[in-house]
Amino acid sequence: MGEQKSSSNKKILTGILIALLVALSIYTFRQNSKFKASEEFLKQEKEQILGSLTSMEEKYDVAIAQNNSLADELTVERDKIIAFKDSVKNLKNTNWALVRRYRKKIKDLEAKNERLFFLNDSLTIANNLLEVEKDSITGKLVEQTSFNDTLIAQNMDLSKKVEIGGALRVSTVKAIPMRLKSNGKYSETNKAQKAQAIRVNFRIVKNEIATPGDKEAYIIIQNPKGTVLSEKGTFTAKNGEEIAFTSQDTFDYQNNDLDEVMFVDKIPQKFVKGTYTVKVYVEGNLVGATKFELKDAFLGL
Repeated sequence: MGEQKSSSNKKILTGILIALLVALSIYTFRQNSKFKASEEFLKQEKEQILGSLTSMEEKYDVAIAQNNSLADELTVERDKIIAFKDSVKNLKNTNWALVRRYRKKIKDLEAKNERLFFLNDSLTIANNLLEVEKDSITGKLVEQTSFNDTLIAQNMDLSKKVEIGGALRVSTVKAIPMRLKSNGKYSETNKAQKAQAIRVNFRIVKNEIATPGDKEAYIIIQNPKGTVLSEKGTFTAKNGEEIAFTSQDTFDYQNNDLDEVMFVDKIPQKFVKGTYTVKVYVEGNLVGATKFELKDAFLGL
């Protein structure tokens, strides 16, 4: 009788142990799944941070090329961004505290960028106007032309000033890869195998001395090998260069901020993993550029 009771107790104990092992396995599996999901999200956050820093670096490159007087200060700030980007890129382990700290630093950098770029644009226009004034004054002192010739020269100077100050500028450029869902709507994606279209957003900033009316915009999307996607033809830039473009649009500009969206679908080339470059031209001038990255899908997801 005692042996039967002992055997029964062993069975009960064995059952309890098995149940505990099953519960522990389920708990471990769920915790592991949560960890992997969190790890993937942090990885995506890191990539978005790197993308923002790359975009800032490109804007500084454009600004440095435009303005000599601010070149040193702009170069120092650009080098800080490059160093920051390298530290993020080389970071092995990412956590929520680092992500929050990096996001705050990017926000501070963007605020400083806005001030520097505004100053850079103002100085560039001012320098151009001073150069025109210098040429005009030199011509008057040397040649002492007739009254009619003077009027013609002044009109030409005025035209140059209007052309320089009236050029349209873009404050932000954003390119978003999209996929077509089963319900017929598009949603964002960062997977090369799922990308089917590209949406490009940019803002034309207010310019009270620009000539209002229809303006032509071109976008150029290049894959990691530099090939222009969905090439529609070519246009002539202000410098006379013939450039192949992906999409063209005409918009009505009335001297105020204007948000423009250009959507490119039915792209014949296959999207591949890598970094894509997007450039925006308005009225033949390169006004902005950005990049985006596509990754390989993992297990079809």
